[in-house]
Amino acid sequence: MIERVLRLYPAAYRRAHGGEIVATFREMTAGEPLGSRLREGAGLAAHAARMRMGLGTAAPVAKVLALAYPFALAAAAAACGLHLLSWYAGVVSSPAPLGVRLGTDLSGAWGALLVSSLVVVAGSVAALAGRWRVGVPCAVAGLLSFAAAAVVSGRAFGDPVVTPAAMVLAAAVLLACPQDRRAEGVAAGRAGAAGAVVALVVVPRAAIASHGVPWVSTDYGCWPLVVLAATGVALTWSSGSRGGRELAAMALASPPLLAHAYTVAWGEAAVVACLAAALPATAVAAGLAGRLRRSGRILR
Repeated sequence: MIERVLRLYPAAYRRAHGGEIVATFREMTAGEPLGSRLREGAGLAAHAARMRMGLGTAAPVAKVLALAYPFALAAAAAACGLHLLSWYAGVVSSPAPLGVRLGTDLSGAWGALLVSSLVVVAGSVAALAGRWRVGVPCAVAGLLSFAAAAVVSGRAFGDPVVTPAAMVLAAAVLLACPQDRRAEGVAAGRAGAAGAVVALVVVPRAAIASHGVPWVSTDYGCWPLVVLAATGVALTWSSGSRGGRELAAMALASPPLLAHAYTVAWGEAAVVACLAAALPATAVAAGLAGRLRRSGRILR
């Protein structure tokens, strides 16, 4: 298997490091079960694909991917959390007996969507906690199975094109981040900030669904995008940068939440305006935040 994976690397890289890769792989997988060997092989294949696309550790885009990585996990977990919350609220409010409702919802494509959502949330939490060797494959598998189930379910759930495309893009961002940059991505409080994004997206919606607070419409899906945009501004302010890297990172992280906003509103004017303004507004705010922060440093 390792010889086939090795062919995925660029020829020059293969000539320079092929022997070392084979030796390391065989040492790490000696006596291991098939599942472990397949997992290590998949990791090498993903690394080879990144090398083919110029996404090595030293590439400038790797810094953007490292910053986007925890927030891509957060956006995926938040979108799937909202899906689970919506399902649970429907179960609670349904007049049908619980057993009948569960039997209906947990079968077919809908059941696959729910299980996939749970897998994404669990994988994202594990990856943000530093266990990326388990968490990232789990989150990616959940995102891809969610995409497949959304295609099968068709118009019964969201959009059969937008939702799957967004989940595949989210999985691609996670896979594109170099492995040795993942620890950097969750360092310096970013894992906590990513967890805060999930909480700020899901908790207000849960409070409204449980009638714990006065009803406010969040069905247009704009609130999650506002949270992500505000996070980009906060990161720019804390780093004192010009905001370009932060904007790019939030854009890479946003597809699951953009898809959620699109599918819950179905083309309503409010969400169209929100989607059109979210990233430009973030760019302006991030740039202003970075400029104010740098000006403050100069004055001091």
